Amino acid sequence: MEKSMDMADVNYKKQRVSPFLRQLLAVSGVVMYMIGTGANIAYPGVLLEQLRQPDSAVKLTPEHESWIASVLGLALISGIIVAPFSLQRLGRKLTNQLSTLPAMGGWALLVTAKGPTALLISRFLQGFGMGLQAASAPVSIAEYSSPKHRGAFLATIAFSFAFGMLVAHVFGTLLYWRPAALACGSCYVISLILVSLSPETPPYLASVGRYIECRKSFRWFRGCDEDSEKELEVMLNSQRKSVTTSPKISKLKLLIQILRKPEFYKPTVIMMFMFVLFQISGMTVVPSYTVPMMDEVTDGTIEPYTSMLMVDVVRFATAVIACIVVNKLNRRTVLFIGIIVSVISLFLAALLLYLRDFGYIPDDYKWIPVIPTLMYIFGKTLGILPIPWAIAGEIFPLAYRSLGSGISGMFLSIMFFVVVKTAPTSFRQIGVSGTFCVYAFCIAVCGGFLFYLLPETRGKTLYEIECHFRGVKTEAKTDVCEKDKMLELERVEEG
Repeated sequence: MEKSMDMADVNYKKQRVSPFLRQLLAVSGVVMYMIGTGANIAYPGVLLEQLRQPDSAVKLTPEHESWIASVLGLALISGIIVAPFSLQRLGRKLTNQLSTLPAMGGWALLVTAKGPTALLISRFLQGFGMGLQAASAPVSIAEYSSPKHRGAFLATIAFSFAFGMLVAHVFGTLLYWRPAALACGSCYVISLILVSLSPETPPYLASVGRYIECRKSFRWFRGCDEDSEKELEVMLNSQRKSVTTSPKISKLKLLIQILRKPEFYKPTVIMMFMFVLFQISGMTVVPSYTVPMMDEVTDGTIEPYTSMLMVDVVRFATAVIACIVVNKLNRRTVLFIGIIVSVISLFLAALLLYLRDFGYIPDDYKWIPVIPTLMYIFGKTLGILPIPWAIAGEIFPLAYRSLGSGISGMFLSIMFFVVVKTAPTSFRQIGVSGTFCVYAFCIAVCGGFLFYLLPETRGKTLYEIECHFRGVKTEAKTDVCEKDKMLELERVEEG
C-alpha cells in the first residue's frame, strides 16, 4: 500500500502544471458561470429597450417589462432551495454542471422567443440555474482553493458580475437582441467544459467516505509537498473521527441543534443583512434599467447607450480594483468605504437632480448629476459588490456552509425580486431622485447594523472566526503552539 502511494506521489510530482494553475482552472469554470449571471442581470437593460421600438417583433406592456426583469428573483428562490440538497447529495462538481443546463436552456428559448410567455419562461430557467450557482459558487471556490489563494479567488466573483454586465450591454448595443442572447449564453457552454475538466473537491469526497478519490483529488489541486500531505492527513483523520464519534440522531433534531449554535445563526444573520444591502443598493436594478435611469440623470445631454456603457466601464474598472483592494485591506474597511461613498453620492445626485428640476442649474450644466451617479457606481462596486461574496466564503464553518448559504441566499432572492419589480413604479412615482434617496437611506440603515455585527475576517483562520461567534477567546497571537494547532484546525475545516 505504501509503495503504491509512493508511486502515486512520484507521478503527481512529475506533472508540469502547478497546483495554482489547476486551482485556477477549476475556479475559472465557476467564474465563467458568474459572468453569465452578470449578463442575465444586465440583459433586460438592452432587451427591453429594443423591444420598445415600433418595429419590434415582440410587443410588451409595462407590466410585462417589470416581470421580465424581476422574475429572476422568484426563480432564484427555487434554485437556492434545491442547492443545499444538491451540494450535499450530488457534490460540488455535479451541481455546478447541472446548474449550467437550465441556464443554457433559458438562453436558447430566449433566442427563439416569439411572445412574452416564452421570454418569462426563459428568464425563469436562467434564474433557477443562478439560484443553484449562487449557493454553490462560494462553497466550490473555497474548497477548490488553498488557504493562501482563497481570498483572491473569492474576489473574482465580484469581477465576474461586473464583466458579465459589461458583456451583455456591449453585445446588446452592437447586436440585435437575439444574436446578443446567443453570445451571452455561450458563457455557460464554456463554464460546463471547464468544470468538467476538474475533479470533485477533496472535502466533499472525504465527507462521503471516498477517501482514495479524495487523496487523488487533493494531490491534483495541491500537489504533494510536505505541507500539503500533512494537511491532507489532518483532513482525512478529522473526517474519520467525526464519522465514528457523531451520535445517531434524527435529521430534525440535528437541524435544531445546528440552528441553536451561535457559530451558525450569527453568521447567517450577518449574511442576511449583507445580501439585503447587496440588493437594496441597486446592484441589480441599475443594470436592468440603466438606459431609462441614465436618460433622466443626463436629461438627454448624453446619448442613452453611451451613458449605459459609461456606467459599465466604471463598474468593470472598479471591480478590477476591488479584486486587489479586498486582499490588501480589511474586509470591514473596504465595505464601509463603499457604503459611505454610495450614501453620499446618492444623496448628492438626488440633490442635484432636484435643483435641476427647479431650474437652479443652467442648461449647459444639466449633465452634472452624472458625476455623483458614477461615484455611486464606483462606491457600490468597490465595497458592496465584492465583500458579501468574500464574507460568504469565510464566515460559515464549512460543516454548515451549504445550509447557511441556502438560508441567507433566500434573502438575496426575495430582495432581488422585490427591488427589481418595484423599481419601474418607484421611478414613475417619485422619480430617479426620490429612488436614490430611498436607496441611500436603506444602505445607511443596513450599514449601521453591519457596523456592530460584522467582525473582521481578513488574516484570521476559520478556527478563530468560529471561536469569535462562539464567544471563545483565543491566544493565537501570543502562543506559538496554539497558533500551530489553530492552523491545523483551519485545514480540517477547509475539508
